[in-house]
Amino acid sequence: MQDKHGPVFAFRPVMMRTHLPARLRLVRLLPAAALSVLGAACGDGTSLPSGRWQGAGSGSNGPSSAASASAPGGSTAGSPGGSSSAATGSGSGAPGSSSGASGSSSGAGSSSSSGSNPPPAAPNLKVSLDQTSLQMQLLAQTPLHVSVAPNGYSGAVTLQAGSLPAGLTATFSPASVVLDGTNSGASTVTLSTVDSTPPGAVSLDVQAVAEGTTAHASVSVEVQSIITIHIPSGVNGLGGTTSNPVKDAYGPYPFKIAAPANMSSSAPVTVYFMNDDGQPHEVHADNAQQGFGHDPGPFGAHTMDPYVRMVTTPGSYDFYLHDQGAPITIGLVEIQ
Repeated sequence: MQDKHGPVFAFRPVMMRTHLPARLRLVRLLPAAALSVLGAACGDGTSLPSGRWQGAGSGSNGPSSAASASAPGGSTAGSPGGSSSAATGSGSGAPGSSSGASGSSSGAGSSSSSGSNPPPAAPNLKVSLDQTSLQMQLLAQTPLHVSVAPNGYSGAVTLQAGSLPAGLTATFSPASVVLDGTNSGASTVTLSTVDSTPPGAVSLDVQAVAEGTTAHASVSVEVQSIITIHIPSGVNGLGGTTSNPVKDAYGPYPFKIAAPANMSSSAPVTVYFMNDDGQPHEVHADNAQQGFGHDPGPFGAHTMDPYVRMVTTPGSYDFYLHDQGAPITIGLVEIQ
């Protein structure tokens, strides 16, 4: 083509081809605002090159550094949307982060959640007795002193005994103590036997109970085949007759005693008489061959009978006060 000035060359705009993928070319041509919209439309952003482009406001379209790649636990890069919600940054997706499901705050997988406080520790009580072993006669009482150390516990403590054989009881006074966390509480447990308590050794378990916790202390109790029968004060004025004698002046009528194993002269039932009256007395009995014989004479007021009866054979043994002239105040010992 020519004009008056010479040949005219026509230029057609030529679109420069690029070898970038179509989607990447689109990203290069879109403004930053459109990038954020596109990122939202793509869900989690995994369809875009992750960790290779800085988000809007970074001032650069070039590749990001290796430190801002998509490794778990990274810093701020790796998402077109910035640093607060990146799948691979320090937001909710990285282990050990501040708000992730497996983080250390109050998330579902948190190891330091704000749950309820742990229950208080159980009371650390200690109970002790002033004796670890003792011997008891039949129809006798023995006190033991109990001490309960709180070891920091404040509150009420109940005192009780474990299982005991028939004929042996334990009574606490007081039956509970209140501790202040520092000072020990004190009580007395009185052990009691009856005439029929079986002879032998048993272990008594003293228990201090508070808030579901039980502290223990034990004492070995040996029940002996020994009984002391008391002649009461004023026994001469009880008004018995031979046809209607007084039977309960000395205690149970009859005394029922469990025979020791292999009862014999080496394993007898020992019977003492104690005169609680203000007058001398003499015990009448007729079984000397079995060890339950007659007094050789009166014994004094408020003293123990020096004649000790050691019964070697099970059976029934009656007695009365010889100095009264007739069996008007009678007693009976049965050994079974």
